[in-house]
Amino acid sequence: MIRNIIFVFMSMFSLFSTAQDNNERRAMKPTIMVVPEKAWCINHGYTKNGGQVDYEKALLNNDVLNVIIKMGGIMEERGYPLKLLSSTLDELSNEETLDMTLTSKNDGEIVENDLDKLLRVAQADIIVNIAFERKSYGPRNMMEFRVTSVDAATSKQIGGEIGRSSASGAPMSILLEESVLSFIDNFSASIMRFFQNTVDKGREGTIIFKIATDSPLNFESNVTLNGETGELNEVIDYWLDENTVNGSYSTSSKSKVRLVYEQVRFPLFGKGKFGGKQKALNAESFMKPIGTFLSQFGLIVSVTPIGLGKAYVVIGGQ
Repeated sequence: MIRNIIFVFMSMFSLFSTAQDNNERRAMKPTIMVVPEKAWCINHGYTKNGGQVDYEKALLNNDVLNVIIKMGGIMEERGYPLKLLSSTLDELSNEETLDMTLTSKNDGEIVENDLDKLLRVAQADIIVNIAFERKSYGPRNMMEFRVTSVDAATSKQIGGEIGRSSASGAPMSILLEESVLSFIDNFSASIMRFFQNTVDKGREGTIIFKIATDSPLNFESNVTLNGETGELNEVIDYWLDENTVNGSYSTSSKSKVRLVYEQVRFPLFGKGKFGGKQKALNAESFMKPIGTFLSQFGLIVSVTPIGLGKAYVVIGGQ
């Protein structure tokens, strides 16, 4: 009798904890980072390396810096955790050898551009791109403001708005706030709808598998798992079925030495290796456990992240 009561109590506690955890996740808001829009930067000459955006140069413009700070403050007032572009750029400055590491693997195929690096380091869920223009009418100024929200994992646009302030002699910060407040509620709502969908259905990503020259197997090699024999690519399909949200992914291309999976829906959260505390997942951290899984076939796996939602999984031999 006592054992049954304890069992019922523990079951109720487990259900309560699960419900509480789900409610906490639903109450979460995505982490955002505000950056100047790529097209705006190019049009104003903030570029380097044949067309890549030079964010550090753009931040030297006081108007750009003030607009980013103001927009970030407005989003923070609505409860969004914020990653600062300037701080993320400082972190990137400590990774001088990263480009060499990424471009040296697999005949230079694995290349990470500046925006990919920025997103990987920031680990922001949503990128808020801003573009603005200040127009003068004698002593009066008017601010035109364009903003788009983009999924950091897929670079797909979520929402976009355009706002204009009235023409007045007010400071730029006031004009900016006036132009943004006219659309910020709709803009925020579109972000939250997308993020809730991501929490429920998983973050979308792309995973590219490659066979290294020292691998004893290719993707068409036969292997045995749980008493059944099939090709290595089928075993990888099995792992993805078991670990993606609702088994959601699609195979984009397949050959003996290369597999590409798109629309891979992986959980937004997972448990850390030590202590089991919950942590946010990106494509890299989601794919790392496959190394342990494939080691039973004498394979060694290396996972290289590209941005937040893309990863290369290189398979070699022990």
